Amino acid sequence: GPLPLMLTQKERKKIRTQGRIAREKEKQEQIKLGLIEPPKPKVRVNNLMRVLGTEATQDPTAMEKFVRAEMEARRSAHDQRNQDRKLTPEERRAKEQAKMQKEADENPVVTIFKVGDLNSKQKKYKVSQNATQFKL
Repeated sequence: GPLPLMLTQKERKKIRTQGRIAREKEKQEQIKLGLIEPPKPKVRVNNLMRVLGTEATQDPTAMEKFVRAEMEARRSAHDQRNQDRKLTPEERRAKEQAKMQKEADENPVVTIFKVGDLNSKQKKYKVSQNATQFKL
């Protein structure tokens, strides 16, 4: 088939940036139309006074506690999303196996072993172990 168009690193970066900007504009449009609700302001300890204003001046200790809890909730949600996206050991092995198979199909590697005689059990075992390790 036709070869894929090769882009320079600068071009790839530009396309990614444009896509990101377009996604953000789309999201802003949906917020304006009321299709999705706007995200809550991300309150941190250093912008606590700006975002919460009068509430923070009335009881700063409680507000700081609330903000720290919110920050921890965001961090734990982030970690949980990462954990959910992580492959299970079986999936990871399957992915690695598929990758090795694809690589072997594209450019096969040939290895030749010379064994004098296979009379001893030790040598038979070594050959079988090599075969399994090299996926033969």
